[in-house]
Amino acid sequence: MTSQISPIQDSCPSGEISAYIDGELSPVEEIEVESHFGVCIICSTELNRQKSFLSALSSSLEREKEFELPKNFTKTIVANAESRVSGLRRPRERFNAVFICTALFLFILFALGSDAETLFGIFVVVLEKAAAVGAFAFRLVYSVSLGAVVVARSLSSQILFSSYLSFLFFAGLFGFLLFACSRLILRSDRS
Repeated sequence: MTSQISPIQDSCPSGEISAYIDGELSPVEEIEVESHFGVCIICSTELNRQKSFLSALSSSLEREKEFELPKNFTKTIVANAESRVSGLRRPRERFNAVFICTALFLFILFALGSDAETLFGIFVVVLEKAAAVGAFAFRLVYSVSLGAVVVARSLSSQILFSSYLSFLFFAGLFGFLLFACSRLILRSDRS
């Protein structure tokens, strides 16, 4: 009998027992595993152990009573979480995160070996193209802004200094806009 058990142990589908219990096997694999359970005592014992464990687990979960939460539980949790938002990360945690990221980067660099130069060469080319697009966008915004300033300056010099009332109007408008913006900024800081 021991001569029969040893070859079966080598081909035991021990990893497929949990898949069999969960019903994740195809019908053909399920039939093969069931026929193996009929022959192999070790696997059938393991199957019975896992079934009894799952049965005990499900019965213990069914017996647990659900306890009621207080009515203000959500409000309490939210208030507690909001009060602890400031200062979530200590400087030591940031240092550890940077250190770990640097170590991972160096590990990847050494793992790539001779391919690292090719890979980083591609990365540099992509970065150069992104920088060129960014420089173009910055130059475009700068040129449009400079043109708008030149036009506004030439118009304002003719309008503002030609009459005293228009100067007072634009100065008042500037003061009002400054006051309105400061109120918006202060209101957004509180929320």
